[in-house]
Amino acid sequence: MNEDAAIELHRRAAAGFQAYSPDRRIAVPLMVVTAALLLAAAAMSRSFYDGRMASPITHNDVNYFIIGIHDVVLLRTHGFFAVVDDLVHNSSHALINSYQAMLAYLMFGITDWAPYASNIAYVLILLGVAAYLLRDCSLPVLAAAMVAVISMPLTSHTVVEFAPELVCSLFTALGAVLLLRLPLFGARLSARVVAGLCFCLGFLAHPSAFAFTLIAVLGTVGLMFLRDTLLASKYRIRAAIGQSLLNLVLATWLAALYMIPRFDIYWQYFYRTTLNSDTRWRWVDASLSLRQHLGFYLFGSGGEYLFGNRLWICAAIVGAGITVALWRDDRRLAARQIELLLIATLFWLVPTLSPVKAPFFAAAFGYAVIFLTVMGLGSISQMLRGTLGTVAASSIAVLLLVSDTTHQAVPNTPQTSTDRQFAFDAIERLKTVLFGNATEYGHTKVYLTNIGAYAENILLYYMLKVDPTLHWNLESGVVVSDPQEQINSIHSGHEDFVIAGHFDNGFTYSEWAELAEEPVLAAISHDPGYMPIDRFYGPNGRTVTVFQRRGSFAGWHAVSGIVNPSGEADGARVSTGGVAYLRTYAARAVGAELQIECAGPPGQTVAVLVNQQKVGEMSLPADGGPALLTQPIALSAGSNDVVLQYPTGAKLTLRRLLIVPQIPAEG
Repeated sequence: MNEDAAIELHRRAAAGFQAYSPDRRIAVPLMVVTAALLLAAAAMSRSFYDGRMASPITHNDVNYFIIGIHDVVLLRTHGFFAVVDDLVHNSSHALINSYQAMLAYLMFGITDWAPYASNIAYVLILLGVAAYLLRDCSLPVLAAAMVAVISMPLTSHTVVEFAPELVCSLFTALGAVLLLRLPLFGARLSARVVAGLCFCLGFLAHPSAFAFTLIAVLGTVGLMFLRDTLLASKYRIRAAIGQSLLNLVLATWLAALYMIPRFDIYWQYFYRTTLNSDTRWRWVDASLSLRQHLGFYLFGSGGEYLFGNRLWICAAIVGAGITVALWRDDRRLAARQIELLLIATLFWLVPTLSPVKAPFFAAAFGYAVIFLTVMGLGSISQMLRGTLGTVAASSIAVLLLVSDTTHQAVPNTPQTSTDRQFAFDAIERLKTVLFGNATEYGHTKVYLTNIGAYAENILLYYMLKVDPTLHWNLESGVVVSDPQEQINSIHSGHEDFVIAGHFDNGFTYSEWAELAEEPVLAAISHDPGYMPIDRFYGPNGRTVTVFQRRGSFAGWHAVSGIVNPSGEADGARVSTGGVAYLRTYAARAVGAELQIECAGPPGQTVAVLVNQQKVGEMSLPADGGPALLTQPIALSAGSNDVVLQYPTGAKLTLRRLLIVPQIPAEG
């Protein structure tokens, strides 16, 4: 039996048999599950009220939702092995989040809340490890620790954010906690495998952050090497190197199998966002002073995201816990807290030194502080013992619960109820206009000059909720400030729709593209190849316009009786069976012009009906040439039915069919 095992047995005996009674084995999981459910309910409720789910799902989370929907469709249409093949041959920016979204949609359906609800699994892991750290404490102290953990803003963010950075950070912090508790020599292989697996999951959760995760692994393994060799005066260097290499392999092998074949992709992403000065400006806040830079994850907005205003309280608990352990001559407990504190400092230092700042980049530091706070509570309660220890731990937990007065706005979301309603209305309107006027569902392309409350991925997500099999291509000029570059992109890409607005319309707010917004709007407004099909006001009283490429067909979508044999956007359509049924959408009642060019059996008549009223008629020429019709029509608000009726058994070839709404030019 090694020395650490003997100390562990002595510690358990001193703690008393009641800590390991059958009642406790039931009470502890019940306490963890109850705390997780309470936190999830509170966090989700708050999110529906004024958080991420009170607004349209935005830029970060929605990307993984889209991938999850595609994976659900792939699974249902091609089976499980197609999903495995996709996993093997494609590269994922966030492997765990993507498949987590897929599973959430399979269980709960494609709803906004389903992926967030599945985050309760991470809260259960977090609280379960906290309970493991206090396995020698009484149940009241454990309950106090549960309160302390769920009082941290970071714990709530774990529920209501769908960010791979949080998953990566949680498993990285767990790996450090579990590995540091093991001796370098003589530790059970199973315990090492579990700790190593946590690090592997950290890598896989966010492969592009491999540099940070690797530093965390090397720092943890290196600290164990120093602790159990040089500091312990056990100079078994060769054996220590071998054991350290084993720990390193166990912490990286699974991730290496996935990441090494794709390393160039992840390296390029890391390089352009962190190291390349020509591109990293998009993520760097140049307004931060040196003092703000150093304090960003302590008392700045990053620190508020992790702790609210509780960091001083947590620091006091950690300091008191270490001091108490030293005073009680519990060197093992003090050492474990000091070691984790050193690793937490590393977790803070790396993102602090990085030029790129985002609140969740230091989440591993936040999780490490949570675990240190739990250990501090346990240390304090063990010194005071009995009722006094329980009262002290409970008082500290209540203090943590009620002390926070900060409230951070959710990034990338509208901040007032009016703006949120505007954003929901805009997305619903854009979605309906695009669906209602796209002649080709399979190959439609949409271009946005800027993004904000709506963006290409946000629109795509809400459209996929209607039709999960949709394969549209949505792009934006979010990082393009040169209007001519955006115009060239629109023309070269033959975009079917262009969404352009005035500067400061209240919806779009990316500073990179704002200089291009009005020049592009003016250019497309005067472009004969595009026509406006809808225009509406943003919250700031400036308009957003949806344009559609005229081509040969625009302003409607086929319901039945019309096919496109060539598959080309301007290729002739064919109708057989006597009826061609199509629909067009108008957000409000408006006049329009119907333009039709068609050919068919000579001498036959084609009747045109709009909303069940006959508005025109074409007689096909006797020489077999095309018939032309230009007819003013009235569109009502919402969907409008357009029907072409001709003799049954005839074949009608449509060479041109346009519905051009009469949307006046802006004054």
